[in-house]
Amino acid sequence: MKIYENLTYLSRNYQEAINFCKKNKSKKINILYSFKSILWQGPSLVKDIEKSLKRKKMNFIVEANLNVGLALSLIRQNFKYLSLSREIDDEIMKKIQSIAKKKKVTVLYTENFLNLKNNI
Repeated sequence: MKIYENLTYLSRNYQEAINFCKKNKSKKINILYSFKSILWQGPSLVKDIEKSLKRKKMNFIVEANLNVGLALSLIRQNFKYLSLSREIDDEIMKKIQSIAKKKKVTVLYTENFLNLKNNI
């Protein structure tokens, strides 16, 4: 999948995500919004952040790690991209992917992002 080839920034907050976008105006980038940040900010606030950051050359990806409940909540919010850990049980992963497909959410694997940066 081509999305894995883009430079990916791990963002912990709104301002960090804005800085990554400004720094890379002409490049196609991914913003991987941190699992820990989503836990304390909540899916609804992160959805508002995604809407305010909408750019053609940026993919906003939310990370649920191993948290199945958070993954389902993020799918319900209709994020375009959801990133999960490969360590999730295969049967649970199939069910998550089935639900995501119905909501037109693309499930990605965090471990596949080879070009990942977590600082400015």
